[in-house]
Amino acid sequence: MKEFKEGKAVFRANLSGKDKGPGKAKGVFYNPAMKLSRDLHVAFAKKLDFSGLLLDGLAASGIRGIRLALEADFNVDFCDTSILATETIATNLELNGIKSKIHNLPVEELLFKTKYDGIDIDPFGTPAPYIEAALKGLNNNGILGISATDTAVLCGAKPSICLKRYGAMSMKRVAAKEIGIRILLARIHNVASSMGKGIEPLLCYSEGHHLRAFVKVTTQNGVSLKWISPKMEVVDEKVEGAAGPLWTEKIIQKKMIPEGCDGVLGRFFDILREEADGPPGLYDINDMAKEAGIGQTPRRVKIVKALQGLEYFASSSIFSPLGIKTTAPKNKRNEALKLAQSL
Repeated sequence: MKEFKEGKAVFRANLSGKDKGPGKAKGVFYNPAMKLSRDLHVAFAKKLDFSGLLLDGLAASGIRGIRLALEADFNVDFCDTSILATETIATNLELNGIKSKIHNLPVEELLFKTKYDGIDIDPFGTPAPYIEAALKGLNNNGILGISATDTAVLCGAKPSICLKRYGAMSMKRVAAKEIGIRILLARIHNVASSMGKGIEPLLCYSEGHHLRAFVKVTTQNGVSLKWISPKMEVVDEKVEGAAGPLWTEKIIQKKMIPEGCDGVLGRFFDILREEADGPPGLYDINDMAKEAGIGQTPRRVKIVKALQGLEYFASSSIFSPLGIKTTAPKNKRNEALKLAQSL
């Protein structure tokens, strides 16, 4: 076990992974590739008007909860099934001058008897087994933060497993990650509905090898799940090649996007802000160029500018470097591609 520094925290953990990828679960798990995920979480937490108690539900070294306590002034409890992990969390809390409760039991058992104002679930793999317990363990208007690293399942590589695990058909193509987050939201929505509750997505995105959603638990809201066709059309019933049923309402609230961030964080949030009010789904810029009969694909920024010049919504997307979000119909997309060549 080594000592690390991340953000304002100093902590001990077992290194798993290096610069990218999900790493391997071993010992007191710490994956440095998830640092940006935690940076994003801290920035979002500072934006929230949160004064309750948060549970770091699958804490491992406790680094996420510790950073939220140090950098966003959150009150945090920690939970892990591993005795080694909870002993290490106690050491790490002492290293950072934090006093918190640590629970050594399955998070599902803890949430059966204790309620929180916020719960964060960051599993190694799928979050599906934890959704019901997390929703039961949240107070009214509580906030759930949840990560998924089973992106092969959610993003089209393993459709049969996605159907079994999440109750929805996934989709490959450029929109795969956005579709994946909408499938995850649909699963959370369905579980919440079975409890007479609803959800309100606050901030959802993909980063690196994982998907992340922050949602507020609300009263039941009657939202209907729909499908997204390969042509990026929202439809009420399944058509050939469509993904769903999934969440087709907004997944990014512009008012919840952190401001004043520099560097990588600032650029990340700028893109989220651009696409926040766009429609569901993404168009592949290479496919758009082929449809328009153009040999070389213009830069994405030029295509976006051309679409905006035609007075349609258009933006880049955090979900794919090749994706464009737009309300323009096909003939106007073709027109924009030709205009983009001259920009």
